[in-house]
Amino acid sequence: VLNLTRAYIAKHQRDVVPLIEKYADEWQMTGNPIYRPMWWLSPSDPVTFTIDDQFLIGDEVLVAPVLEKGAVQRDIYLPDGGFQWQDSRDAQVFDGGTFLQDYPVPLEDVAVFFRRS
Repeated sequence: VLNLTRAYIAKHQRDVVPLIEKYADEWQMTGNPIYRPMWWLSPSDPVTFTIDDQFLIGDEVLVAPVLEKGAVQRDIYLPDGGFQWQDSRDAQVFDGGTFLQDYPVPLEDVAVFFRRS
């Protein structure tokens, strides 16, 4: 557990903190939130309004944590908007508007996707 905690602290510092700083600057200029609901990128997609267990960091990172105890998979919806999403673990690329059913997420991981133009 200690090694896993250290790894995630390092990952947070390396990957998440710079994004928060970037979008904090945007928030000051525009008022847009740092953490955004799924419909933020696809306001005309009705599916995004039903999702309450995924979120965006800015417009470029989608986070889909596993919330069920002991689960090693989850359903993930990648919003459409004329772009694709890349899995941060294996670099697999999916089209926006894709529903990933029972997508594998190891117990020690979090599903994170990067938006690609």
